[in-house]
Amino acid sequence: MNELMNSIMALQTAFQQVKNLAEGPGATKLIALKPLLESSSLELEREFDRILQILQSGLGQKAGRKVLSQRLKWPFQKADVEQILQLLERHKSALIFAMNSDQM
Repeated sequence: MNELMNSIMALQTAFQQVKNLAEGPGATKLIALKPLLESSSLELEREFDRILQILQSGLGQKAGRKVLSQRLKWPFQKADVEQILQLLERHKSALIFAMNSDQM
């Protein structure tokens, strides 16, 4: 869980910094970064919404011992977390590649 949260927060911070660059005064030079930023932001927003829905899925249920234990259980399987981490890493790598391309 910590690895997932750390990856999400790190990507969010990096993404915000890249977004600020893309909206700044030198934005016209960022040929590779702008389209990637738009497509990545849409895909990441959908993924973050999906994660949030999964995390909140049990909050509306009636209280009870069985329900309470289910609500306290981590809702993701190991494969789910690995898939999310791969998605985050893919977007991070793509942003780094685009930034490097624009610097050349």
